Amino acid sequence: MPNRIDSMLSHGMGKVKAVKARLSGLVGVFKTLAEQHGEVTALLERAKTSDEKFTELWPTNRRELLSHEKAEMREVYPVLRARDATRQLAEHHDAEAAKLEQLIANVDELAVASPARRELFQQLIDTVIEHAHEEETDIFPKAQEAIGKSQAEDLNAKFLGAKRQIAATL
Repeated sequence: MPNRIDSMLSHGMGKVKAVKARLSGLVGVFKTLAEQHGEVTALLERAKTSDEKFTELWPTNRRELLSHEKAEMREVYPVLRARDATRQLAEHHDAEAAKLEQLIANVDELAVASPARRELFQQLIDTVIEHAHEEETDIFPKAQEAIGKSQAEDLNAKFLGAKRQIAATL
């Protein structure tokens, strides 16, 4: 569980990402997703500073990553898959999400103090950063253009509800 400093850093990075998303025209679920990318990235970076910090933050990082991806898959990407203009983006996301889930499962299997875990965790961080960047700069703008701002706003509550529900089961 994040301590006060970790939480402040995470929320701060999330707010920065949300402002950047809003300035680039993203609203609703796409702004929320960008904000969550910032929050989890900050926690991932903090977790790599030591084995003790990893142990402290891994349950939160794991829950946040998995609930975020699963809620996207449940609420956001089916809407994109239903449109010709964004179907290919959704299919690409599916492959990325599967890779991310496999990395998380692999990190779970390794001893905290092992060099292999540290290396794989850095690979996970790099994958999350790359995935978030791709979504925020390519997928989200195209998706919002395809579905419109109104539907992006409507999807936000559905996504957040699904994320809470999924997180409670992890």
